Amino acid sequence: MIDWKPIDQQIRRHYATASDVVDRPAYPSLLLFKMLLVGLWHGGLSDEAVEDIANVNLHVSRFPGLPLEDEVPDHSVLSRFRTQLTKAHAWDGLLAEINRQIEARVDGLKTAIQDYLDHRNSKRKPYHWTAKPETILAKPNMLRTLH
Repeated sequence: MIDWKPIDQQIRRHYATASDVVDRPAYPSLLLFKMLLVGLWHGGLSDEAVEDIANVNLHVSRFPGLPLEDEVPDHSVLSRFRTQLTKAHAWDGLLAEINRQIEARVDGLKTAIQDYLDHRNSKRKPYHWTAKPETILAKPNMLRTLH
């Protein structure tokens, strides 16, 4: 539903993935962003609550792409990540892009539903079978046409 590529590219301009002081690789930036979205979409959870829910809920840990064998980023990592994006004035733009993409999908769905309803309620003549009912059973591939 969401095209993550432009979002990931935008995040990478403001967040460099590097190793920490003990030479452990940093978490992927898109993973951290998706974890913060989980917090927003679950009613504004605290970073601690996002960490907790990701530890116990497979759906939550799967959405950001966190492998089962990896540790969940702790709340301080999430907080520092959000702070870095906020200081770079990128946080609001990232959220606006997510909202733009979702709204575009919703608008497309509304159009498809309206097209379906318009077609269903049209004044066109109904379809009629060209064959007699008793021959349809013998020929399952019989086509119908408009009269």
